[in-house]
Amino acid sequence: METGRDFDAEEIDKPDTKRARISKDEATLRKRAPLRPPTLITDIYVTQTSSYKGQLTRAKKLLIEDGHPFIILHAMGAAIERAINLAMGISNACSGQVRCQTETATVDIVDDVIPVNTERDLETNNRQNSAVHIRVEMLQPMPGTKMGYERTNRGNRKRR
Repeated sequence: METGRDFDAEEIDKPDTKRARISKDEATLRKRAPLRPPTLITDIYVTQTSSYKGQLTRAKKLLIEDGHPFIILHAMGAAIERAINLAMGISNACSGQVRCQTETATVDIVDDVIPVNTERDLETNNRQNSAVHIRVEMLQPMPGTKMGYERTNRGNRKRR
């Protein structure tokens, strides 16, 4: 039997990397929340539904009013673009007095496949998603901020 095409050994041994399609009649897919380390006050998680204006206000408050030297923006998948826009918005709001360091990552995510037929076992589906972590740090304290005020008055304290 001739197929009209020669196969390489590498092509035959390649695993099938496509995910199996799940029919709605057979099972439902429940996406688990991705694992993440304990949240610090300086961590801001950006999602598609989060308010851009609210997160920009929170970031400015942490950097300028509270005097934190840096914040870290975290985003996954489609929210990566929003995180980059937020970092640029913070830079504009701080008059370019911030430095951004970007780190990309791939996150392993587990989904539950819940069968409609209760006799079948519960299955899991593993997939990967892109993530970004943007560290936004102040280069110099802004004039009139808590951090700037403390730095200028450090040597002027009276001692008892």
